[in-house]
Amino acid sequence: MGGTINGILSPEDPSPKESRVIEFITERQSAYSIRCTSEIVVMKDSRAVLDNDRDLLAAAIGRTLSSRILVPHGTFTMPETGEYLQHILAPSIGGKCIILVGAMTPLHDDDSDAPDNLEFALDKLRDAPPGIWVAMNKRLWDPKTVIKDPETGEFRERSGV
Repeated sequence: MGGTINGILSPEDPSPKESRVIEFITERQSAYSIRCTSEIVVMKDSRAVLDNDRDLLAAAIGRTLSSRILVPHGTFTMPETGEYLQHILAPSIGGKCIILVGAMTPLHDDDSDAPDNLEFALDKLRDAPPGIWVAMNKRLWDPKTVIKDPETGEFRERSGV
């Protein structure tokens, strides 16, 4: 879906044709003992993601035969996309586990949190229960219970949940 993890830093940034995340994971498939297939659905800053983009993502998830799905996504609206997918896919999710993951600093930058976030999310894909999850701060979150704190940029429990 794009996001900072893929080097998209603002809604005005052009959409890259390649995904840094796909490249990163594909190069490390044997090290992670996984077999990766990929599809680029949308490559945007998450502040520019619209419901029709989320519909495209839901359709891609519905089409795939894979039961373990990683979705690189910008952190600004990752919980909203997770909630949207929960609503749209709830009747048909079956045994699929979908994990949305992002980063505060682009993958391949020297101080990026992306490699750690990706490794955590890939590890959780092995044993997380079916459903839709947000992976940030070395924790799996239900999208309904997490927000990105606008002051700190950190993910935390949503107040009143």
